[in-house]
Amino acid sequence: MKSNLITEAARFQKLAGIKVVTEDAASDLEKAMNKDLAGAVADLKTLAKNSDFKDLANKGVEDGNPDDEKVPFSTTNIANTKMYPTQAEIGFGNSLDDIVNDKYGAIESAFTSLVKMPSPDGKVPVLCAEIGGKIAILDGHHRWSLCFMINPGAEMACDIMKAPAGMDAEEALKAMQLGIAAKAGNVVTKPFEGKDLMATSTEEVKKYILDNIGEKEIATFAKHKSELNTKEAIADHIANAHKLILKMKGAYPRTIMPQAGKSGTSQDDVNQAFSSGEVNFKEPFTESKQYQNFNTQLFEAVLKKSISEFSKTIKRKK
Repeated sequence: MKSNLITEAARFQKLAGIKVVTEDAASDLEKAMNKDLAGAVADLKTLAKNSDFKDLANKGVEDGNPDDEKVPFSTTNIANTKMYPTQAEIGFGNSLDDIVNDKYGAIESAFTSLVKMPSPDGKVPVLCAEIGGKIAILDGHHRWSLCFMINPGAEMACDIMKAPAGMDAEEALKAMQLGIAAKAGNVVTKPFEGKDLMATSTEEVKKYILDNIGEKEIATFAKHKSELNTKEAIADHIANAHKLILKMKGAYPRTIMPQAGKSGTSQDDVNQAFSSGEVNFKEPFTESKQYQNFNTQLFEAVLKKSISEFSKTIKRKK
């Protein structure tokens, strides 16, 4: 009977300008956001494709408090050494191949005063969250590690989410995945492939640089730091950076980390949704009392099969 009512109500919702959200969607959202990161991501991959769920995930301003999910974002330069990764694995090749074979200008980029490293998405800021005064990387780990290997302590452009009080790194990652689900109707993650920089010895890193760096790359290093004018000097420089980065290993596998672009939306759109309070990541997840009352009236009108009663409901709402 309930499903029939929902079907009938759906025929009227466009007239009213309101989307009917089922109790199931609210229950699914609550369950997902109360799981750990891996569990939440697994749920969101399925739930994001459900139109009722996606609609509810975008109703942060309609859950009784229009401001409780407004999350400020700012773009700020942060030193490499002042950020910490949340991702456990860092690609060896992603971090070193673009140094020894500098096809995309990574070395030059890492020595600029406003660092934006080359990536498949272009030169974009690293996505971070400010949590308890510390800066956690949410997305952009390979851009960060590439810059870190070239120029530790360089300042990188970062889009920084100001995490609400009580939100830790795991909660920030869950919220970000929900924001992606809300905007894209999809959640895609990427497996980790290849060798892990965070599980490789510093001696192996040093040998890789010595065996593979080219003369053009050496000249680019020397242009910015005169003492880095030999492959041996550069290999020692990168080895020292590697010793530092090993101490900063994150907690979460790449397979559950946010990928806005791969999922079908832009990170800018997701960030804007958080700034306006649209992303429904905090309890209560259900609609505001005003909307709940309206939907109750809607269902009652459909149950009575009273079009005139429904018309009155719309007029009262307007």
